[in-house]
Amino acid sequence: MKTLARLGLALATVVLALEAAAQAPRDFAWRFSLATEGEHAYYALRMPAGVYERAVRDDLGDLRIFNGDGSAVPYAMLPLPAPARERAEAVDLALFPLFVDDAARNLGDLSLKVRRDAAGTSVDVTTRDGAGVAPKRLAGYLVDAGERSEPFAALTLRLANSANVDARVRVDGSDDLVGWRTLASSAPLLALEYRGQRLVRDRVALTGGAARYLRITFAPSSPTVELAAVRGEFRERVADVPREWREVAGSVDRDHPGDYVFDVGGSFPVDRLTLILAEVNTVAPAQIFAATRVQDRVSPQDSWRLVGTTVFYRLRDDGNETVNPPLAIAFAATRRFKVHVDPKSGGLGDQPPKLSIGWRPQSVVFAARGNGPFTLAYGNAQASLAALPIRTLVPGYESAMAHPPFGVATVGEPAAPPALAALRAPIDFKRWLLWATLALATLVLAWMAARLLRQMGQPARAAGEGGNATTTAPGDVDANG
Repeated sequence: MKTLARLGLALATVVLALEAAAQAPRDFAWRFSLATEGEHAYYALRMPAGVYERAVRDDLGDLRIFNGDGSAVPYAMLPLPAPARERAEAVDLALFPLFVDDAARNLGDLSLKVRRDAAGTSVDVTTRDGAGVAPKRLAGYLVDAGERSEPFAALTLRLANSANVDARVRVDGSDDLVGWRTLASSAPLLALEYRGQRLVRDRVALTGGAARYLRITFAPSSPTVELAAVRGEFRERVADVPREWREVAGSVDRDHPGDYVFDVGGSFPVDRLTLILAEVNTVAPAQIFAATRVQDRVSPQDSWRLVGTTVFYRLRDDGNETVNPPLAIAFAATRRFKVHVDPKSGGLGDQPPKLSIGWRPQSVVFAARGNGPFTLAYGNAQASLAALPIRTLVPGYESAMAHPPFGVATVGEPAAPPALAALRAPIDFKRWLLWATLALATLVLAWMAARLLRQMGQPARAAGEGGNATTTAPGDVDANG
């Protein structure tokens, strides 16, 4: 019994030791020395492409940072900053007053014509039957928005004088001065002054897309306001951040017409991709799929997930070539992509396309604990995720981001030759030891139960063997008595 208990305790101790054992730099396939600048509590390292290529786990869970003493230091993945927004641009627009006679109540029965020549731009206002209109009353304004593909988000109407104004404005858009669509209806236009204070609201928000011409009129119950100038304001743009790009050739899936499979060579955090078409004047409606996990054998029924749908194209006209912009997709850290092109579109020709992927490299922040130099290590088949949340690693992270307290770390030379043995999946000793411990515990319980049963049977046998006297029933009579 004592021997079995000691053996079980020894097995449990070994299991706990394996669980709590700290991994050393030699346990990782790739190790690179890090160069750090200055003396800082934290350093930030921009993730090299080699980490995405060779890391065992898609989430980089097998990445570690070691100090000069070989001890792992705490680290965290730095969240990617939100894309910056460019300030809205405003441009001055050509403004033409529209006059009608006193009998006309609005511009609905009038025809507008715009003429451009060397002398400039002019606007003719006539009735629907072609008769001229005597310029007697200001009814509104015509704005030449120019040939722009991007619509205006708003108009800023600058008043001609400082008088108090309380009016309602309507803005219509047109591409041919014949058909009009409403871009703003009953928008307030205010300019109020009282006791030296002035309140102005001269911005009119627009909806409904781009228009070549804009017509500004006023509600029947509102006075007609004289304008000095009009400015068009575009929407804020999201500035495109720099990315790293990689092109890879694809292979044709012979069993599934229209499918092209690509191995990008690493689990990069892809958020942009495009198809590089081999033949010009190709238009290809396509669906893009990403592999859900990376392993040798994956069931084709559940190995792909849809990440985007778009139309890839490459067109050439008079020597000018136009291609589709990259497709924005959700974060996809995977090695394999599949593009399915609709066979009805005519396919992509005889030469397979290439896939171009773009990603924003992550940064890892680590605490400079212990002596240098520090080492970046990755590539371990049995490593588990050890990254801390950034707010745990860096107390007061939100306030500190105004002046990031991070030094700069860069990857240097390899600290040791590659140890490829670390990439092999080892025997799961912990699992086998746990099963052995469970089996041993079962044997111990069985032995204890058998011993208890033997002990319970001994008193019964002892009672049967201890008395030899013969008892006689009350009704029985001794023959000698």
